[in-house]
Amino acid sequence: MSPRRHLPVLAAALAAAVSGCAYFNGMYLANRYARQAAGSERAGRLAEARDRWQQAATHAESLLAQHGRSRWAAEAQLVRGEALVHLELYSDGVVALRQAVQSLTSREQRLAAFGLMGRAYLSLGWTDSAQAALDSAVEARSREVKSRALFDRGRLLLKQNQPEAARADLERSSDPKAPYELGLLVARLGDTAAAGGLYDALAGRKDYPEDEWRRALDSLAAAGASAHASALAERLAARTSLSSGAQARLLLDDGVRRLASGDTAGAASRLQRAVSLARDSLAGQAAAVALCRIAIAQAASDSALLEPRGRLMELRQSGGNASRDAMAVLRLLARTDSLAAMTRAPDAWWFLRAELLRDSLGAGHLAAVSFASMADRYPESPWTPKGLVAAIAAGYPAADSLRDLLAARYGRSPYALAASATGEGADSAYAALEDSLRRTLSVAAAGAPGAPARGRPGVVGAVEGDEPRARPAPRPPARPKPSGPPQPEPPE
Repeated sequence: MSPRRHLPVLAAALAAAVSGCAYFNGMYLANRYARQAAGSERAGRLAEARDRWQQAATHAESLLAQHGRSRWAAEAQLVRGEALVHLELYSDGVVALRQAVQSLTSREQRLAAFGLMGRAYLSLGWTDSAQAALDSAVEARSREVKSRALFDRGRLLLKQNQPEAARADLERSSDPKAPYELGLLVARLGDTAAAGGLYDALAGRKDYPEDEWRRALDSLAAAGASAHASALAERLAARTSLSSGAQARLLLDDGVRRLASGDTAGAASRLQRAVSLARDSLAGQAAAVALCRIAIAQAASDSALLEPRGRLMELRQSGGNASRDAMAVLRLLARTDSLAAMTRAPDAWWFLRAELLRDSLGAGHLAAVSFASMADRYPESPWTPKGLVAAIAAGYPAADSLRDLLAARYGRSPYALAASATGEGADSAYAALEDSLRRTLSVAAAGAPGAPARGRPGVVGAVEGDEPRARPAPRPPARPKPSGPPQPEPPE
């Protein structure tokens, strides 16, 4: 036979070999990126994991587009579905996984697909379909598939208000996230000692899933174990393996929790350390704004506002949330300036300024001083007795002298009478007067020439512009959704 007659046969064989290598390489790359993405997730490197899931989805889609009838098409659809679920494209993921289930011959692979479908259904809120899919997936022989399905079914049972059944599934799961979810559940049930013990054990691990830890510490503090949460935050922040940004976020969260519990000194210490660790990070800038708010809250004179105001002016150039927070505080400070400069009915506006300091800026000390100064600034004002009562309530240091002044100079004022009243009904009488005066002042302030813009009716000092307006969130792009959530049939 002539050698030329062999050329078509050789060419066809070579083309088949090249085609086979192409889709074999595509499947290999899709699986490799999926494994790397899972490893990055376990290590807490979420941005890196997302990038690799995207790569896995891209290679799987390319293989399906070019070799949709190949022997690896069903497996490529499974990898694509898994990647889409991890990328939180749940509707697209469900479509891909349904197609995979129809073609996969391996029982274990079908169970893996059911587990992923269960997670997607759970995220979409289709609880019945999620339950059916996860009930099938927990029968898998693969420890990874079974553990992931138990973890997701535990989350589903929590949504269905079945805490004991959820706890049983979470305790059986070896998914890396399961112990953190179990800790949240145990803390919610009120067993803070058990939750703290779980988190103590987790703190000894090398990995650091940041989102899970931040939720864990918040839940522990919310359950009443704030000291334990703070100790864990210190222990984690001491890790040299963490980036300065991650350490700053831990300290920022701990500072915010301490501030909420009234530990201002401890909060300031944590926030200052966060700034020192990562001054230019988002956490460092947020901590700097929080420190400015603490300084304003502790100010006892207008001159004490100069330093935090200057720092806020710098922070407003930073961009992001810190910039918006700084601008919000600066607007409130500017409002106090404009109220102090009012020339028509200055006593009323001064009173409003003191309320703004107290209620919007949290500057209780300065508000008390401002209220008390009305006795010297506006001794004949009908607002002054109310200001003196407010100064006493705000903790003015020389409260006894203000009480004497109220009795001697303003004894016939309804505010002085309410403040000195004893017995049942005194508090309610003062509250009624306070509410009545707020309504009266709101109406008067709204019509005063040269007054600031009118704000919410019936609320003194609430003026338009005190807080930035939130922009409406953009609508997400529409994505194709599956036709419905049919119940998955258990594989043979």
